[in-house]
Amino acid sequence: CPDLIRVLARQLSDTAIAAILNRAGKLTAHGASWTRSHVCSLRNINGIPVYREGERAERAEVTLDEAADILKVSRTTAYRMVSSGTLPARQLCGGAPWIIQLADLQRDAVCREADARRSRRPISRDPQQNLF
Repeated sequence: CPDLIRVLARQLSDTAIAAILNRAGKLTAHGASWTRSHVCSLRNINGIPVYREGERAERAEVTLDEAADILKVSRTTAYRMVSSGTLPARQLCGGAPWIIQLADLQRDAVCREADARRSRRPISRDPQQNLF
C-alpha cells in the first residue's frame, strides 16, 4: 500500500485516500479498515509528503467534474468522452478521481466532441463536414 498511497497523496487528502482504500477493500497491516490517521502514519513512516491544496492546479490538472464544467457538458458526458478515448485521462486506481491535463481540454478533437455532444448531433471524423 505505500506505493499506492505515495501516488494518491499527490492528488488527495488523507481522508479521501482512506475512503478510496476502504472502497477498494484494502486493509491495514493489522487487518483494520483505513482512517485518516492510518494514512497519515503510513505517509510519515515512508517519508511521503502530505497533499497540498492547489498542488493539482500547479501541475495544470483537473478532475473529471472540473473538466465537465470547463467543457460545459455533464459529468456523464465527460466520462463518456474519457471512456471513448476522446478525452485523455488517468485514474490512479479504482475509486480514485479521474485526472485530466488542462491542455487536453483545449485540443480540437475534445472541443469538437464536447460541442457535438452538447448539441446532440453525431460528430464526423472530417472536420469540414461539421461546418454544414
